[in-house]
Amino acid sequence: MAGAFAGSAAVRPHARRISAQFTKVGTVTSPRNDDTPDLPDSPVQNQLTSVDSYTRRMQVEVPWDELQDDYAVFFQKFTKKVRLPGFRKGKVPQKMVRQQFGPAAEAEFAEQAVHESYLAALKETELDPINQATIRGVQFREGAALKFEATFEVEPEVALPNYKKGMKFDQLVFDADSEDVDRAIEELRQQHSELRTVEDGIEEGHFILADLQEVEPSGMPLVGRKLENQYLHLDPAGSLGKENLDVLRGAKPGDSRRVILAGEGGEQTHHNLTVKEVTDRLLPEVDDAFARQVDSRAEDLAQLRANLLQKIEAAYQRESRRRLNRDIAEYFIRAASLEVPASLFENYLESLIEDLERQGYPREQLEREDVREQHRASITWNLKWYLLRKQLIAAEEIDVDDEALEAHIQGLIDADETQANQLRNHFRRPDNKRTLRQELVEEALTERLIGYAKLKLVHRPSSELRKGT
Repeated sequence: MAGAFAGSAAVRPHARRISAQFTKVGTVTSPRNDDTPDLPDSPVQNQLTSVDSYTRRMQVEVPWDELQDDYAVFFQKFTKKVRLPGFRKGKVPQKMVRQQFGPAAEAEFAEQAVHESYLAALKETELDPINQATIRGVQFREGAALKFEATFEVEPEVALPNYKKGMKFDQLVFDADSEDVDRAIEELRQQHSELRTVEDGIEEGHFILADLQEVEPSGMPLVGRKLENQYLHLDPAGSLGKENLDVLRGAKPGDSRRVILAGEGGEQTHHNLTVKEVTDRLLPEVDDAFARQVDSRAEDLAQLRANLLQKIEAAYQRESRRRLNRDIAEYFIRAASLEVPASLFENYLESLIEDLERQGYPREQLEREDVREQHRASITWNLKWYLLRKQLIAAEEIDVDDEALEAHIQGLIDADETQANQLRNHFRRPDNKRTLRQELVEEALTERLIGYAKLKLVHRPSSELRKGT
């Protein structure tokens, strides 16, 4: 099921929330020097400032009296690990441990205390970071406060436009014609065609199984440049072209012919093509029997054409809705001054690379910077709409409760009894239920926004859509 505006995003944003982690940069512990002045006390324990629309910097100070008991327990455990000549392990006097290992103990304690203090301070802010915090300027010594600075990113809040009034859109409506039906019937003929072996030579439209050995113009074979069992369609507009079709015309299995193909950069490459098999596709006649074969609901050809027209019109309606959804998203993106957090962009980029890997692209061929530049505009667009959509859902107070979710799942099961068991198993997984719930929420937002908009239907012939306009 497609969610609201799903057609506009090839990849959904993957917001990897990390609220309990941090990265240390330039950690500093106060030197054990009685002449070192203490940092001035901060008027507040946690001071939060906004660096930009999505970056927050938090100055954290934890008084010594809140750390004293924890440090005593920690130092006792630390002492038990210390070894010094003349003393058994764990029996070194604490005074000697402080003299020789005090800074190391303070640094180790600060390491864990910063983590816990950051989480506690974060809880007070009620913010939800979207990346690891960077920790700088850690200062701590026994008897003094723990101080540090944490910088992290959050999803930016955006002032939404007055969208309940003033949204106007032209909605394109594509009108199907007889050519659409003719094309659909031709596709059905191809799907229900049969292949037969051809013995009396290649002609236009045939399919061949062949080996291609690249050679020098002189005819000398190039080692390692042979492609075996290539399945080729002899179409003048196809990859072989009309000139090579003329060369191959009449060839039979076992024959070899020299063909010239376009290589990289437009350079021509010479190949010896050896025909291994020639087949022809037999297309069924378009009649009432064919109509009944390809459509169980059709009694004759006229009914098949009517059924196909209905499906085509439904597809055009979905395309019209997809374009309207994108126009609505564009309206909000243009109206809102919105910066995309760097961490969200990097997370999305990494998810995109992982998706490309799953599609079969080798990781070593996916240069991160190349993917970044190639997809920068689409990633930015998708993330902006992701952030705006979240705020719109919150502003409209749209939600799908458990009862509505279960009712929808049952409706899907009832609509397709052949897939009932698979659907039940699918939605037993909490992740799949969460995904469906979000899709239903987004669909509800779509309906709400369209309800606010003034639409002008603009009819266009389907030929424009077929041309890719």
